[in-house]
Formats: sequence, C-alpha cells, structure tokens
Amino acid sequence: MTRIVPLNHLRSGHLMSGYSIGILALLVFVGACGHSTAVGKLRFKNRAPVWKVNDRKDVAKKPADHRFPEKLYFFDVVFFDRIDNYMAFDAPRRAMNTNSLGEVPDSTWFTNRIGVRDLTLDEIRIGPNEHEVPDFTDKLTITSSKVGGGSAGFIARDGRGDKYVIKFDEPHAPVTESATDVAVQRLLWACGYNVPENSIIYFKRDHLVLAEDATVKDVFGNERKMTEADLDKQLGRSYRHPDGRYRALASKYLSGIPIGGFPQEGVRKDDPNDIIPHQHRRDVRGLFIIFGWVQQTDAKEDNTLDMWVEGEDGRHYVKHYLVDFGKSFGTSALIVKRPGDGHVENVDFEYIFLSLPAFGLWKRPYEDTFLPGLQGLGMFDATHFYPASWKSHAPYRPFDFVDRYDMYWAAKIIMRFTAAQIRAAVEQGKFEDPRAVDYLVETLVARQRKSARFAFGRVNPLDRFELLSPLEGGGGHRLCFDDLLSSYRLEPGIGAVTEYRAQSFDFAGKSLGWRAKAAPGEQKSACVSGFQPSSSNGSYTIIRLDTSRAARELEPVEVHLATDPDTGSLRIIGINRR
Repeated sequence: MTRIVPLNHLRSGHLMSGYSIGILALLVFVGACGHSTAVGKLRFKNRAPVWKVNDRKDVAKKPADHRFPEKLYFFDVVFFDRIDNYMAFDAPRRAMNTNSLGEVPDSTWFTNRIGVRDLTLDEIRIGPNEHEVPDFTDKLTITSSKVGGGSAGFIARDGRGDKYVIKFDEPHAPVTESATDVAVQRLLWACGYNVPENSIIYFKRDHLVLAEDATVKDVFGNERKMTEADLDKQLGRSYRHPDGRYRALASKYLSGIPIGGFPQEGVRKDDPNDIIPHQHRRDVRGLFIIFGWVQQTDAKEDNTLDMWVEGEDGRHYVKHYLVDFGKSFGTSALIVKRPGDGHVENVDFEYIFLSLPAFGLWKRPYEDTFLPGLQGLGMFDATHFYPASWKSHAPYRPFDFVDRYDMYWAAKIIMRFTAAQIRAAVEQGKFEDPRAVDYLVETLVARQRKSARFAFGRVNPLDRFELLSPLEGGGGHRLCFDDLLSSYRLEPGIGAVTEYRAQSFDFAGKSLGWRAKAAPGEQKSACVSGFQPSSSNGSYTIIRLDTSRAARELEPVEVHLATDPDTGSLRIIGINRR
C-alpha cells in the first residue's frame, strides 16, 4: 500500500539530519560513539520508504502570478546572476525531496512511471492525452491569435468545447518543431513529468471558422477584431502538406488557472505546499541528464507553467508542468541557426576565453556536427554528445546544483526505455519521412547509453536491491542486487574485473562479524548470502557493499535493514550512497 505523508515532514527531516535524503524525518544520527566505524552515521527510522507525499493541502486563495520578463531575464542570467552565483559560494547539498531509497516520491511535480514499472507501447503512444486529436466534427472555431512565441498560430475551440493552442512549423523547416514537440512530450510524460496534451493535426482551410468575437493582437498588445484575411495571413506563413492540408501542433489548454512558471530558485511563498527550494528538487535538477538526452536546450522559467487547480474534493492546489519542447532534438541549430546547440550558451564566456588566445584556430567540439538531411530533423547526433558538458541556451540555476546522485537517478529512468518504447514516442510526432524516425530512435538509444555510462560511472551503481527468503537450515539471509553498469552492458567485459565485498554491522556501527564476496552473475548481478540480522534495535542491520573494478575502489553503498513490526519480516528501510 502506498504510504502518503505530509509534505512538511520533508523540511523537518532535512533540517534535523543535515543530510539531503530528505523525506519525513526518516533520518536520525547515531550519537557520538567515541570511535569511528566502517559505516556512516546516517540511520533511518524503521518505516517503509515513502512513495507519495501530500502536497495537495488546500490553497484557497490563488497564488500571485509569477511574471517572466524575457528580455530582462536573459540579461540577468547572462551577467548579473552569474556574478551573484559565483560570489555566493553555495555549498554542495543533496536534493531534499527524496525518500529513504534516494528516489523521488509522487507529488504535484512528478509521478513515477517508467522508472518503477514497465509501460506498454500503447501507454507511451497515448501519453497524457485524453483524446488522440481535437474533435473536428463541428470544425475548429478560431477565437484569437496565439499569444507569445514567434511562430504562426491561433487559439481554437474544438467540437467538444476544449480549448487548444494551434501552432505551425516554420515554412523553411516543415514538420520539425511540431514533430519534435510531441515526441519529447511523450518521453517526458513517460519519465514522470506533468506535460500538456499535445498532438499533430492535419486540416483544410474549410475546417476552420472564425468565432464572432475572434480577436487578434499586434506586437504592441493592441487588440482588434480578427478577420478572414488575418486568418489567411497566418495560414500563408505555415507549412502545407503536398496533398494541400495544413499541418500543426495542437496543444490542449491545461486545467485550472495559470500563475506563471515556477521560479528557478526558492519557493512560492504564497503556496504552503511549496516548501522545497526548487534548486534542491531532484526531479528538477535531474532534468540536466534528461534534457541533455533529448537536447532540450530551451530550459527556462517560461517553459514551465504552474496551474492553480481544483481537486475532486473541491480543494485547490498548485500543479507544476513542463511545456514547449519544440526546441529539442537539435532543432535550434536549424531554426534559430545555432550550430553549437547543446554545446555553447547564447553568451558563453568559457568559449570566448578559449577562442581569444587561439585567434580562431581552436576547433570547437561541435564543428563536425552535421544536419542529417532528412525532413524534420535538426542537428542531433550521438558522436558529438558529451553528457558532462551539455549546456542549455542560457544558464538554468537548478543545473548549478546538480550532483552525481541527481544524475544517477535521472539516468536510471532514461535507461528504462527500450528501443521499441522510444520508437512509440517518436512516431507520435508524425514525421513524414520514416527515415527520420529510424534516425531519431538510433540516436536516442546511443545518447541514452552515453548518458548512463557517464552517470553510472560517477557512483557505485548498485541498485534494485532485493532481500530474499532466508536460506534453509538457518543458513542466514540473502541480499541480491544489480550492478547497472554491468546489467545494461554499458562497459563490455566489466564483469570479469569486478568483485563485490559485503560486511554486516549493527545500529551502533559495530561489526557483526559476517563477510562475503561475490562476482557478477547472469540474472541479478550478484547475491551475498549467509548474514544474520542484529539482535538489537529491531534487528537493525547495515550491509556495507564495496565494489572493486579493475583495481579501482568505488564508494561503498550501505543497505539498511530492520524487522517490520507488523509482519516480523526483515525488510529494506533505506539506502545510503556514500
């Protein structure tokens, strides 16, 4: 049964322990023992790991709109904020919204999907969409021109009364942004994020009708009645399929009232549920790996959106979304003419300082990147992808705090996608050249493995721990686990040079005398057998796992066990990655 806890326990747990594993006061410290032990001081309360937090407490009054002054924003993040951030000397700290296993519980920000269960191909094809496409039965009724963004588009109402933003591709890059947006939307939804309902539509001119009160706004915000000529002008800027139909992205309006994107740092002070600083959320920081995978380089507050929504019980709360994914898959290199997309920021002082002394002779790492030459594809490959140095268009503050544990968490999620599941997501973009789908799937698989190889190489990647039934005849317990670097075959031959060593300790950190060794196996990477639980503190037992890889010692992983007071069985209550 899923355990739901009050979100304010997150903060108290963090402050009490000073360790950012952060859920529900799970952590307590062993008092000063007067001697050092082979295990860390972190201890967990004897509770099941939390997989859902209650951050839907009633917010009766709508929180204030969070404005996004785009011009000032880019000036700030490039100049003033950089100086402030460098002078802040922020101490590294682990994410604060994780459970005792280092995972992110379900919340209004994130819902565990492919990271914890196998999604069917149909689930990925459908994603968050209630309907496959808008209802054209009574035509699309145009109510206004599109607000924001530089591409052609308008606001429309379908036959069901649902409201959509209709956006078109640039004429010089047909299919590109619309296909990319939908494909990435499906992938991000499967990862666990809240995203809008997006789909690709085709229609003819006679499928559109103007509402009597339809309006259009000019660049200065002046509003006037929309005419058929205005509509035709918009369509004239749009790509048409060879059969005469128009192609567009239809994005359904989100439920609730929009209150702007979520700030990069801090919290919304008028939202009592928002108590974890956004730069210390693992589901936000981990986007560094996920965005790098799909090359979503347009990471900024304007591409997030908070909605003040009403729940089924009449209570209100804020739900947090990611939006607008059309600048992924290297499309910025094609549409915005940014050949360094994913490698260099709009104003990148690192590249400036590297270039100046070389008098232009320095070869930038992206210079050999090429456009695949297929309709709908941007400058997107795996050869020139370097996960450690991937960059967004502009600095995104949460990425300044990303650590190896955040990256490990995100890499585990993207590695759960099979090639077939990636294809199911990409196909929803309705690329008109099937070779584009093949290219994207192949590239995403290669970038997926490159991301995981990088992230798994920065921690001891032992995971998927399973406590098996005790051995017959009192032979002790068994703990099995996967070594993800080996399980995913990211490093061929790594198993032959890998050894695992296990030791057991009690609550006080005193050795229980049991030791074991293991090597990678065929199914689970390895099992260690024969340990007996401690006889004190509810059988609180710590299994320390050390990994040697080609004579290199990795940081230990500690698995904390205790007896479930309800069932009397030994269970895993926490994992400490050191």
